[in-house]
Amino acid sequence: MVSILDFISEKLEEAEIPYEFGEWTQPVSYPYFVGSFDETDFRYEDNCTAGTFTLDGWARGGGAQLALAEVSDTVKKVFANLQEVRDNRSFFVRFGGSQPVPSGEEGLYKVTITLFTSEWEGE
Repeated sequence: MVSILDFISEKLEEAEIPYEFGEWTQPVSYPYFVGSFDETDFRYEDNCTAGTFTLDGWARGGGAQLALAEVSDTVKKVFANLQEVRDNRSFFVRFGGSQPVPSGEEGLYKVTITLFTSEWEGE
């Protein structure tokens, strides 16, 4: 699991998306994004593990909704069908969708972006 999270983190950093895994620990500036990961316990016969990575983003102020939509578009481009092999591991990450979600707080906007992951470990 750690290797796929490192891979996704690296790609988000390259795209200059303000991101942390689990919780935001830096001073708040908008927009920012926090990721979580659900790994399936099932291992396919080809030694593939899969999971769902969720990226939640928040923004405030004028243009906040547009800022979140722009980041969603960037994530969609980066993870359209991203495949890469490194260190005897093969990663496949694809964009699964983006959806605005009510934050429950006036003036605070939220988006949830879903990525589907697969990882193979070679010999």
